[in-house]
Amino acid sequence: MSRSKISLIVINYNSSKNTNKLLLSIKKYIYEIIDEIIIIDNNSRDINYLNIKDQKIKLIKNNKNLGFAKAVNQGIDNSKNDLIILLNPDTTIIDNSILKTIDLIEKDKNIGVIGGKIKYEYKKIFTANNTPTFLTGLFEFTNLKKIFPNNRFTLNFWPEKIKKINKPTEVSGICGAYLIFRKYDKKEDINYFNEEYFLYLEDLEFGLNMKSKGFKVIFDPRSEISHIGGVSSNNKYNMALNHWYKSRKIFFKKHLNKVEGIILNIIFTLEELFLKTRLSIKNHD
Repeated sequence: MSRSKISLIVINYNSSKNTNKLLLSIKKYIYEIIDEIIIIDNNSRDINYLNIKDQKIKLIKNNKNLGFAKAVNQGIDNSKNDLIILLNPDTTIIDNSILKTIDLIEKDKNIGVIGGKIKYEYKKIFTANNTPTFLTGLFEFTNLKKIFPNNRFTLNFWPEKIKKINKPTEVSGICGAYLIFRKYDKKEDINYFNEEYFLYLEDLEFGLNMKSKGFKVIFDPRSEISHIGGVSSNNKYNMALNHWYKSRKIFFKKHLNKVEGIILNIIFTLEELFLKTRLSIKNHD
């Protein structure tokens, strides 16, 4: 089948060497179907290592780190095609299985966003989500998860944990490290990321927003890419943790009723204070 022209977006932040590896894998497996590669650089220190000697590459440099969500929106605004692939800089294409997923979203116009399996280099992490609840927030988004790792609220949140998924399946959210989605008219505000989030949970809200507009969010296990994970923030652990704290508060305040949102945010705040105090004491020992 003839495929639509596709724009590919990569958000680079201190990950230039990994971005170069991604670009090589794109050239090896899917280069012929990619019309343009848009790299948004969030003021990386290692920008000089980035290899952009390719006519398809459009590099946009920011003079400060705008965060993931805002940078993705920059990429969307600067893209010229109706179909967009979003990949993390520390991912690599390992075969041409992504073509199956592209074909599926092109065939089914009711699909708003789709993503495949992500093979992590150091640990097993699931990539598809169901809609979270108050108890999901309590048992999956706090350290209670470490105490009760197999609680049913965590299991229900990650559909791949409940059973092996072998075919395209409708879910609520897909990991932002590997997404394929349609570009809609900007005034419809469907395919833009919420810029309240600097980092984390913008991808889950993106999926929920698609569903609220009547589009399907699909997890397609037939395609797979590789992902190292955490490269952009490995040397900024505390910064990343603070963004995580902020994002979970924004998300659950927005997606729960007022009382549940307030209660969960109080719990989040108490946990943050406890963990920061414990870390401070540990550092002074």
